[in-house]
Amino acid sequence: MIVYVLLVLALASFVIAFFSARTWHWSYVLVVEALFLASLGFFLLATETVRINAVYRSEINRTQKQLDTVEAQNNALQDGTNDGAIIGQLSGGETPVKTSKDKQGSEEIESLADLNHELLIATRRRGRVWRNAKRTAPPNAQTGAVTVALPAPTPAGMKAPTVVYVFEEGAPQSPAPNGTPRGPQYLGEFSVTQAGPQQATLQPTLPLDRFQLQRLATSHTPWVIYETMPMDQHDIFAGISEQQLKQLLPKQSVNEYLRDAKPATANDDPTRVVGYDADNKRLPSGVLSKATKKIYERRLHDYALEFDQLSHRRIAMLTDIDAVKKDIARLTEAQTSAKQLQAYREDERKKLNTDLAGITKEKQAIANHLAQVNKLLARARELTADLLRRNEQLAQTLAARQLANAHVP
Repeated sequence: MIVYVLLVLALASFVIAFFSARTWHWSYVLVVEALFLASLGFFLLATETVRINAVYRSEINRTQKQLDTVEAQNNALQDGTNDGAIIGQLSGGETPVKTSKDKQGSEEIESLADLNHELLIATRRRGRVWRNAKRTAPPNAQTGAVTVALPAPTPAGMKAPTVVYVFEEGAPQSPAPNGTPRGPQYLGEFSVTQAGPQQATLQPTLPLDRFQLQRLATSHTPWVIYETMPMDQHDIFAGISEQQLKQLLPKQSVNEYLRDAKPATANDDPTRVVGYDADNKRLPSGVLSKATKKIYERRLHDYALEFDQLSHRRIAMLTDIDAVKKDIARLTEAQTSAKQLQAYREDERKKLNTDLAGITKEKQAIANHLAQVNKLLARARELTADLLRRNEQLAQTLAARQLANAHVP
């Protein structure tokens, strides 16, 4: 709108200068017209300057406000704060800030100095870690000794003798339904026997069985080597949903992680129940009756000890399996011998049954013959008795006759 007004004024100035030239000297007319046009130009420049100044002043004010906000956020991140407005701003960003609870239970952001102190303590407790370690050659087929390259740090700083714990690097996976391990695995406890600037030779601290040797030989993923076995902590799965925990952990042990830090129930093990007073301070186990809040606290695992115990149990089980296999082989051999003896005895039994059948027939024939002989013998005895009786009668008769004859003159 202003541009149109200025154009109209410029045209009007030309008309006025044309009519003024009849009474003024042409040089005066040019000077006056030049002054007028210069005034219009100055007005345009002044207007543009005011507009630009307003735009920049608004931008400066907006930027200054953002700068003040960012400085306040930076100060809060560096020095810590419990200002709810700043905490809300930082929590709503692309990368939400981690908050904690102060002694009064209010939400706060810890200072960088406190976080660095906690990080230093956590790093010292964790020990040194060598990531992206790779084998330089296949492991020894008998002992399992293996040489690894350590790309970082430079120098690696691994010294002999040092006991280290080797894991395959990557996201963990729960075992298969049949119990077969899947995904990255724990490879075992090793001792550093030789160490160079960027490599080391690792020797298993315990003898490896065939399965462990094969797993070590077929492991081609980068390894992560810990100077200290990672420690179990109650907040190790903080921020992970129950569904994710069920996918990460086996069914046999996931319940204790789901119950951790949850209100205690009557079915919980009393030794795993902890109490807190009204000020959220932990109470000794002997005064749980005074607790205003009771929660279930799972048992923390000593992974180094448990892996060592599992390794010994595995060796014992393998020994038992080998003994059972030998017993099975001996029993199989004995069963084979018993079957052969059984076959021999069965054949012998068949022969004896055949002989028995023949003997039974002979016995029956003998019995029949004996019966006939007994009949004949009984008949002979009857005839003999009758003959003796007749002989006796004849003898008496003969004696009587002889006696009678003796008395005859």
